[in-house]
Amino acid sequence: MPRGKSAPQGGLYRDLSLLRRRWWVFIPFLLLGVMLAFSFGRVAGDANATASMQMETQIPAVFSGGDRGFRIFEAQAMTGDPRFKAKVAEKIGDPDFDYGRFSIALSPISVADGVSRGVLTLAITDVDKATAERYRDAFVAAFTEAYTEPGGLFRQRFLESQEKVATVAEANFQATAAKVRPEAEKRGIPMDELLRARQYVNGGLTQELNRTEADAQAELAQVTAALAGNPTGAGASAILDTPVSDAQARAVLLERQATLQATVTAIRKLRLAISDVSVEDSAFLFLVDDLRSQSVIKDQAFNYLNNARATVANAQTTVDTTVSFSGGVAGTRMGRVAVAIAVTLVFGIIAIYLLEWLMQVRENAAAGDAAH
Repeated sequence: MPRGKSAPQGGLYRDLSLLRRRWWVFIPFLLLGVMLAFSFGRVAGDANATASMQMETQIPAVFSGGDRGFRIFEAQAMTGDPRFKAKVAEKIGDPDFDYGRFSIALSPISVADGVSRGVLTLAITDVDKATAERYRDAFVAAFTEAYTEPGGLFRQRFLESQEKVATVAEANFQATAAKVRPEAEKRGIPMDELLRARQYVNGGLTQELNRTEADAQAELAQVTAALAGNPTGAGASAILDTPVSDAQARAVLLERQATLQATVTAIRKLRLAISDVSVEDSAFLFLVDDLRSQSVIKDQAFNYLNNARATVANAQTTVDTTVSFSGGVAGTRMGRVAVAIAVTLVFGIIAIYLLEWLMQVRENAAAGDAAH
């Protein structure tokens, strides 16, 4: 307000009038505020972006232990797979991104056959809050896809591990079979009978030979008993199931007795030939036992593989993610603006009042000199 006016001037009015007259003092402090905002953002601490991912895997039908290798522990292990790292780098848009900047920790909640739950915690820091959040979000997106999608890396790794086991078991079986085959041929032992001898209680050539010998022994006993007396044609016909006259009865039964005795001898020889107890070569028996064991392992490996295929087909995997951040506020755009404004106002107002005070001191000193 122009000097000489009698309108009342309160304290607030005088302050506002002073700021209007000295507004130009804010300009250098605005520049100082901008510089301090960027400098302070670098020393105020990095932004820490975090994500808490609650994972759950449920499998409606699985045999005991059949989901081992498909639980939350393997989900965490997946984060170290080069393919997963490449997926994260792809989502970030930087193939040379330092994946080691991520901090990953797993907290199991419950693990049992067919169900596993846990929390995977992720953290990453950066000077820029928006950049830290972008890195975090890229990881969360890549993990969610890999863990939940039917063709995701989580399921793929499980199948690959089971396929690898089955492949190794098959290769070991074939390698052992290649060693056993020429030795078995030397002894005239069928390879399939070597495998079946202990695998099946009610199958295999040895069991069939036992039944055949038992039948032959039973018939031989009947023939021997008939020959002990005075055989008749009717008796011989009942035993041999073919018409026989009284005159031919003894001769036919003697011939049948000889045939049965030869049959029993031949059966015993064949059964012993394929039986472990008749083999004196311990090295060969070692190969045979190794082959049988490899056969059992191979069958189990392929059973696990096919169970794994069924597991990944009906498994239900879910992720519930909560994100947050801490620190690094001065490094954000709004933080820098707040620092620049604060520096401009605080230091500008101090400078204005200091300048006004100095001006008044100077005016008072000049008035005192004029009075003298």
